[in-house]
Formats: sequence, structure tokens, C-alpha cells
Amino acid sequence: MSDFPCTQCGQCCKQIGAILDNVSIYPTVIQDLINRFPYEVNSDGSCSMLSEDNTCSVYQNRPIMCNIKLMGQLLRQPEQQWHQQQADVCNQLITDAGLSTDYLVKL
Repeated sequence: MSDFPCTQCGQCCKQIGAILDNVSIYPTVIQDLINRFPYEVNSDGSCSMLSEDNTCSVYQNRPIMCNIKLMGQLLRQPEQQWHQQQADVCNQLITDAGLSTDYLVKL
């Protein structure tokens, strides 16, 4: 399985509070992972493990819900389709945040 081409915009990590607040909209298997999220959420809704350079300070041990590869495997999603879905979400977050198009995920 290939790696997802993350552009390290940090938007998914900056939105973790919204995900945790809306846990009921997700399928049960994902709700369980969300409910076990081990880190604090900052007052701005970002993950407390997000570094100033938009990288994860616990990347090698990040929760499954933060690992696109493992989440796709858990949900038994075909890799190409899963990556496209995640890229679409990423690109919407990037666009909504008004970030440079350099951050857009290209598959």
C-alpha cells in the first residue's frame, strides 16, 4: 500500500475539536476510535500534538483515526478510492482555510 501524499497543511489537526464534538455523525467503528482519542484539544479546536510547523509531534505513534493508511485498512476500503476521498476532504479544508494552492493534495 502506498503512502498518502500529505502536504502538511495541518488543517485536519486544526479541526479535531469539531470531529470530537460531532462524533455521532460517524459510523460506530469510527465513533469508537474518536471516543478513544488520547490527546487534549486546544481552545481553538486544534490537537495539542500539532507542532508550530504543522507536523504531528507524535506522528510515529499517532492514533488510528489520524492514520489514513490504517483507517482505510480498518474500513476495508480500496486504496485508490480511499485516497481520493481523503484528498477531497483535505482539499476542501485547505480551500475553506484560504491556504495556498501549493497545499492541495494531488494524487
